[in-house]
Amino acid sequence: MMKLQPLFKHTSYGFQFFLFLGLLLFGLLFGMLLALLILHFAYGMELGASANFLSDSENLTPARIMQMASQVGLFLFPPLMLAWVVSEKPMRFLGITPIRNPKILLPAVLLMFASLPLVHGLSELNHAIQLPAALSGLEEWMKLKETQAEEMTKFFLSVDSLAGLGINLVMIALLPAIGEELVFRSVLQPYMMVFVRNKHIALVLTALIFSFIHFQFYGLIPRFALGLFLGYFYYWSGSIFVSMLMHFVNNGAAVLGFYLYHNGYTNTSMEDMGSTTSLGYVALSIIIVIGLMWIGYKLRSTK
Repeated sequence: MMKLQPLFKHTSYGFQFFLFLGLLLFGLLFGMLLALLILHFAYGMELGASANFLSDSENLTPARIMQMASQVGLFLFPPLMLAWVVSEKPMRFLGITPIRNPKILLPAVLLMFASLPLVHGLSELNHAIQLPAALSGLEEWMKLKETQAEEMTKFFLSVDSLAGLGINLVMIALLPAIGEELVFRSVLQPYMMVFVRNKHIALVLTALIFSFIHFQFYGLIPRFALGLFLGYFYYWSGSIFVSMLMHFVNNGAAVLGFYLYHNGYTNTSMEDMGSTTSLGYVALSIIIVIGLMWIGYKLRSTK
């Protein structure tokens, strides 16, 4: 029996990349439509009433459905579909392969915690940036988007039950860790390496796009640093599971930290996790980060 070939296996990288962009747009619309259909048939929600229904703090379920369906449509569907139509080995195409050297997991996970003082320092630097007076309108818009993003995050995170914590870990930590890593590291990063022919520039560009796409401009620099960490460890390990784990640990720690503070189990808020006013601690964080990155490089898999 003759094996069917992927439909776009022999197309150019440029064509495949634009196909991926089209899949992202389709996935976004598909995810939103899927969520609206679920809300309509499960809750009887009319489209015109969606705005009020999705901001009801007494019932987070509709907003959660919208959020998770959008993530599935935008971040899971496009890379999986692309791999299926361009590669005979879609799992390998996406980096869904065994971790060749499991020892790399230790520096990868430790990096997420050791980098916290550095990330907070970069965040303060980011917030200190002021645009010229001629761009004051843009700056106000950026601040407004940042405030809206913070309010939406707290809207989801303000739960007081273990069930709510579990849902948040899935919605804010697990799904983004899987979906965003498939989009940015499994697909975008390799294509960038083909287009620019320099792996380091490709990693930087991918990290920049990863940061920009979140549309939280006052977190641009720290998220760029996170993107670099994720990108290099994926490149060194050859398995997307490594960067997925790092991403999950980063987001999951924030979700758990907010839950513990919100419910009075700790006095340290999510925003203060790892923060410090001491330049010495920031310098120490930088040294440890460099050391862990070097260990990751030394433990890299041979391809």
